[in-house]
Amino acid sequence: MAQDGLSDVVGRVVSWLTLALIGVLLFEIVARYFLNSPTIWAHELSTMLYGAFCILAGSYTLRHHGHVRSEVVYGLMPPRLRAFCDLVVYALTLAVLAIFLRFALSFAYESWSTGEYSNMSMWQPPLYPIKATIPLAVALLMLQALAELVRAVLRLFGISYHDPRDEPSY
Repeated sequence: MAQDGLSDVVGRVVSWLTLALIGVLLFEIVARYFLNSPTIWAHELSTMLYGAFCILAGSYTLRHHGHVRSEVVYGLMPPRLRAFCDLVVYALTLAVLAIFLRFALSFAYESWSTGEYSNMSMWQPPLYPIKATIPLAVALLMLQALAELVRAVLRLFGISYHDPRDEPSY
């Protein structure tokens, strides 16, 4: 499914951008402990980047079945019962995420419309770009949950399909 590719791209971009986060933290460590000149921006920037990366990685994690599930119980179920459970879980997930998306859009819109800035440090960076990642991440997660829901329906009705996750990785 096309959504799998999008989730993979987002996951890979986030994984590479993590190097920027490491760079910010490394810069702060050197400035603080070796140059005795701490920054006013590194801690807050690293917190914002980490938050954005964590929520943006949600669709990648779902695509690769990285979220927590009780495999002991799930593994004992016959395939059609597992498909039915997945169908219920992903349908509920989509319903909850739809509600969350509504609030996330309003949250981000309010931040953009007021030009919200942080008051957590003297640096006072704008918050609206980071807050905009919340509805984006929720929408990506919804798309991946929809793809998983379609797969669950196909499995429930015994319709075969190609799932690249079933191929061995080298």
